[in-house]
Amino acid sequence: MLRVLLTSAAVALATCALVPAAGADDAAVGARGAPFRGTNAHGEVRGYVDAHVHITADQRAGGRVVSGKPFDPRGIEFALGEDAGVHGADGSADVTGNLLRSGLPFGTHDTHGWPTFAGWPVFDTITHQQTYHVWLQRAWMAGLRLVVAQTVEDEPLCRIQPSRAHSCSEPVAVRAQIRTLRGLQRYVDARAGGRGRGWFRLVDSPAAARRAIEGGRLAVVIGVESSNPLGCSERLGRPTCTAAEVDRRLDLFHRLGVRTLFVAHWVNNAFTGAALEGGARGAFINVFNRLQTGAWLRTGACPQPGQGEEPETLSRGELQVLAGFFPITTPIADEGMPSYPPGRQCNVEGLTALGRHLIRGLMARHMLIEIDHLSERAREQVLAMAERRGYPLVSSHTDTGGTWTGRDLRRLYAVGGFATARPDTARRLAARILELGRFAHRVRGGGVGLGSDTGGFAALPGPRPDAASDPLTYPFRSRDGKVTFERQRTGERTFDLNADGVGHYGLFADLLADMRRAERGTQAARLLFGSAEAYLRTWRLAGAR
Repeated sequence: MLRVLLTSAAVALATCALVPAAGADDAAVGARGAPFRGTNAHGEVRGYVDAHVHITADQRAGGRVVSGKPFDPRGIEFALGEDAGVHGADGSADVTGNLLRSGLPFGTHDTHGWPTFAGWPVFDTITHQQTYHVWLQRAWMAGLRLVVAQTVEDEPLCRIQPSRAHSCSEPVAVRAQIRTLRGLQRYVDARAGGRGRGWFRLVDSPAAARRAIEGGRLAVVIGVESSNPLGCSERLGRPTCTAAEVDRRLDLFHRLGVRTLFVAHWVNNAFTGAALEGGARGAFINVFNRLQTGAWLRTGACPQPGQGEEPETLSRGELQVLAGFFPITTPIADEGMPSYPPGRQCNVEGLTALGRHLIRGLMARHMLIEIDHLSERAREQVLAMAERRGYPLVSSHTDTGGTWTGRDLRRLYAVGGFATARPDTARRLAARILELGRFAHRVRGGGVGLGSDTGGFAALPGPRPDAASDPLTYPFRSRDGKVTFERQRTGERTFDLNADGVGHYGLFADLLADMRRAERGTQAARLLFGSAEAYLRTWRLAGAR
């Protein structure tokens, strides 16, 4: 009896420790009402999916690049109030962010987060937390019912950082981020009154996801987007792991709850070539590829018209400046980059023998296969493997890491796959959803999801150009009319879509309300709010195969 009492007391103390002190979590959801639950008349779940969100982005690139955390048991001051410690008092230490934003490592920004939030979050930041748990909760109250939490790390990007908080091992980083997601679930539960009572539920099967959504919760799937999946890189064409190691590591990830995995991200690895990126970012990724693999990216003709990027290069002087901020790149700066012919080109590297082994292994474990960021040649090969087996594939942030042609989208949907619309201002988002809907109708239900890439070094939509003359009016109601939304307040700052755009993840509620006002916006919303069911069908099909 004494043991039971002590155990109960320990659980109670642990729960209390997760709940911040009164006033410490000074952020309001800005919504009132009961979010919908249950199914429609056809037994289908309602709501939309964001198939690509980096909730744990603060832990990528060595943990000292993205400022702010999705939660902190001590409250918002500790989660969103320490930007100067990461980026320097004037933001000038945000070298990686400056580099990826503008192509130059120089720059400053206002580092004031909590309590004024005078400096951030803003829609075009790429190195500040935008999925704080209260903001995520606001999106859930607006109809978000399924999220794929993409854990993320890129070893070469981590290795160049002069300051790091943890190892650059991608599998180690993934495991740490999974622990954070489980911690967030416990935190949300504690705030709701105890275990299992919160709105945030990690799920590991389509059946579990369906139960969570039917109960009105947010179903959260764990994914992995990394440059060297399972820690399998390559050096001068030689893989750094064996097929047996791939199997063991894949089994471990599966036991940890991972259910969807990217075969590539930014650089070539033991499995495949990666899609080229354009602009200055693409040039820096080429530097990362040289650092990681020992070779520069090799390019050639693309499989289809409209694919590929025009590679950019850095001069020796630019490389020397880069080396001044990232000393590990000094030997590369001395070497200089190769030149590339003009025009659009694609990575000539396709799927390797080990890559084909990985694809078969993912299919055998009924895991979802993410094929964005694959080289166009590798994408063709994976699509062919999927077609032979009738196995579904996922493009969770479509047209990021390689353009999708109409031919490839038709092939994707023909195997029961799933694609997403990247976020944009209201009218453009509606148009893109409807465009993808023409392909999605081939799959029963035909839902089109969102692939926001929040936290993925990607900007969110800014204010609509004509917002001043035709603003979204507050308060507004959710699509089903049951939840009323005011302007969201965090600390001393109040956010308004008309002025701030999607300054943080919670303002997707506002963006979708604005989209419904657009021409054919109601039709686009119907497709979007059928996407949770569509994603579950794709996932279930993977299990059936």
